[in-house]
Order: sequence, then C-alpha cells, then structure tokens
Amino acid sequence: MTKIKICGITRLQDALYAAHAGADALGFNFSHMSPRLIAPEKAKDIIDKLPPFVQSAGIFVEHSPEEINAICRLCNLQIAQLHSDRYSPEQARSITAAKVIRVFRPEENFAVEEVFEFAAKSGIRSFLFDAYRPDMAGGTGESIGEALATRLFNQIRSSCYAILAGGLNADNVSEAIRRVQPYGVDTASGVESEPGIKDPEKIEAFIRAVRKTS
Repeated sequence: MTKIKICGITRLQDALYAAHAGADALGFNFSHMSPRLIAPEKAKDIIDKLPPFVQSAGIFVEHSPEEINAICRLCNLQIAQLHSDRYSPEQARSITAAKVIRVFRPEENFAVEEVFEFAAKSGIRSFLFDAYRPDMAGGTGESIGEALATRLFNQIRSSCYAILAGGLNADNVSEAIRRVQPYGVDTASGVESEPGIKDPEKIEAFIRAVRKTS
C-alpha cells in the first residue's frame, strides 16, 4: 500500500483532518524560505495532539545538523527531511534524533548514480524526488517529467524507499502511482486552498485516489 504524506501543515485542524482521513505522515516546514513556515514550538503543540501511528516529519533547508537534531527532539519528530544539496552524506549521518529522508530535485540530465553514491556514504535508504525549480526548495506545485520519473524509479525501486512528490493532486496521483510505483507520495499544494491552509475536500479526494490505486 502506497504511503501518504501531507506536507506543509500549519494548523491543528488541518493536521487532525488529514490524520483521520488516512494520512500516514504529516510534514512541518521549518525553512524560513517557505510560505508554509511553522515555528518549532507551534509544530510541537500540533504533534503532541496527533493520534497514534501518524508520523511527523520536519522539512529542513538551511538548518545545521545540530539545529535539526535539536528541533527533532523538541518536536518529537520521527523523520528529518533534508531539502537541500548542501547536506553532505557525513552531515546526514550526524542527524541521529530522527530517521533521515534525503530529497533530490532532478533535472532531465540527472544521474541516478548520485542517489546510490549518497546512500553508500550515508547509510540512508529513503529518498524523496521533487520537481526542480531554482528559486524554491519544494512545494512548487510543479511535477517531475513523466519519462524522468519513470526512469529514476525503475532504477532505484529495488534498493531504496523512493517517494514521489511534485505537483501531485487527486486528479493525477493515481496515474503517477501506476507509472512509477513509489513507496510513498507526498503533497502540499495539491491539497491546499492557499499555501499552508489545507482544503478538507482536497485531502479526502487525494487520499481516496491513492487508496483506490494502491
């Protein structure tokens, strides 16, 4: 069954709605560059009220490994999602307060060997692939090209937990799952009425589409 992560949570009511609708994980964005920025203290307050078996993930872009560990411990995050090329395998390995997902934003000429090399040096086996846009680290609402996504996931599926993100919504997620067979799917803008504000009907439709397909 394909795992579902709803990212860019900023409000308790959105978190609880997504959790009860069937989301496996919720994402909290701590990057000051994001329109979905949430303070660690507010994220902690929301996470403390989540039902059991719903995981929480922190999205990090400009934080140091030490800051990431501190925020993960404060908020009781299970996952640290690294959304920047600045994080080396050694830095990723030093994040011990949560499991790490390394994000790649591939362009058409992306070489999958980069993923294998990072995995070998860091010991990480969970990777998320998001659409590339120079001025944004994620949440762009844009999709990875079909041919590129299919090629990448075909090459890494057997050796890594590969998660698909980038422009996913209730209308296109079923086809995306059939095409690339990801371990999980991740959406933010696809279930929003505006950045950081979730739409209950879009959340339900997205989760229903994923469950129907997987």
